Amino acid sequence: MKTKRLHLVPVLFLFIICLCTVPIQAATLGKVTDVKIKQLSDEKVKLTWNAKTWAKGYEVYQKTGSGKYKKIKTTAAQSLTIKGLNTGKTYYFRVRAYKKSAGKKVYGKYSSSVKIILKKSTVDNKVFTVSPKSNPYQNKYVGSSGFTEQTRSYYVLRSYLEYFANAGGGELHVKKGTYNLVYCLYIPSNTTIVFEDGVTIKRMDKSALFTLCSYNDLHTGKKFSGYNGVHDVKLIGKGTVVFDKEYGGNAAILMGHTKNILIEGITFAHMSDASSHFIEMDASYNVEIRNCTFRDSTTSGKKEAINLDVPDAATGGFTWEGSSMDKTANDTVYIHDNVFQNLTAGVGTHMYTPGSPHKNIRIENNRFSACRTFAVRAQNWEDSYILNNTFTNICASDGSALAIDARGISNVIVKGNN
Repeated sequence: MKTKRLHLVPVLFLFIICLCTVPIQAATLGKVTDVKIKQLSDEKVKLTWNAKTWAKGYEVYQKTGSGKYKKIKTTAAQSLTIKGLNTGKTYYFRVRAYKKSAGKKVYGKYSSSVKIILKKSTVDNKVFTVSPKSNPYQNKYVGSSGFTEQTRSYYVLRSYLEYFANAGGGELHVKKGTYNLVYCLYIPSNTTIVFEDGVTIKRMDKSALFTLCSYNDLHTGKKFSGYNGVHDVKLIGKGTVVFDKEYGGNAAILMGHTKNILIEGITFAHMSDASSHFIEMDASYNVEIRNCTFRDSTTSGKKEAINLDVPDAATGGFTWEGSSMDKTANDTVYIHDNVFQNLTAGVGTHMYTPGSPHKNIRIENNRFSACRTFAVRAQNWEDSYILNNTFTNICASDGSALAIDARGISNVIVKGNN
């Protein structure tokens, strides 16, 4: 008698295929679970959630208050940092997973919503990084009549300096790009600004760029005296950083009644020697300027790239509204390892206030070339040094140019210069 045992083979094969394929066909993404949110700063939160088997990625949705949800990000990760939020507002977030099937997206269910009311941080973050395309701090000025794409970079920098004025200082890292200022920027105490390689600072009307003064003291009528103004400020350039005056008026940096100031690694370019200096320094204590370049001025005036002056109403050498005009001179100024080229004058003093000598001025290891009036003018300096500087092509058409012009000095040591 014949059997039909061979018929079991295809049946068994079909059964095995069914066992293998059923789990794949039945696999669904389901609902994203364990969504959590954490506030990182005044304007930033972090969202996390559990991974879903078979998920290709996740879509994150956000709404503010009673508004509608909008998709803000598609990501393959299981977390997302959301920036640009505002304290005091209520935010909701939800997440859903997706996979690809037959070339189309197949979605899982939305997660439960998570809610956060953004609170002002109990510990303020004081280190920030910005670019010309950043938003201002906490979106300040966004939506105002003056805020445009052309003015954005100015309001970005201003908003953080205003925050530093209220927070007791901070550190700002300025990324590559051109920053066009609408008005002068005011730098408060305990502030460090690091300009990264490729930064250029300009002003639309070619006037002053920075003044060392708190926004909180601006236009208040407050008068400073001695060295009781802004203190502990660092302006540091990394790589090629240019403060371009475009031959306009007023200083690139103005400081008066200040102390503990560092300016490093910045190129100052295109000065009007008839109406401005690159740096106007008056009544300042413990200032260091190093590894900078000062280049290219007009030829119609006589102003120095770095001017050391005294706030004295009689001479009019310093006219800043925040000064009490108390005749405080500069003390302990170290200018070293800089380049001065193609200028009318390098470093010096051009006004004289009897009884108020500048003390402990040290000009050392600088290179001066193509200065048309003088490289260094030590006028009314006391207990100071001019050491190991290099002078090249210091000349005027009438032969009157001087490498070192010394007037009314006391105990000034000049040594090792070439």
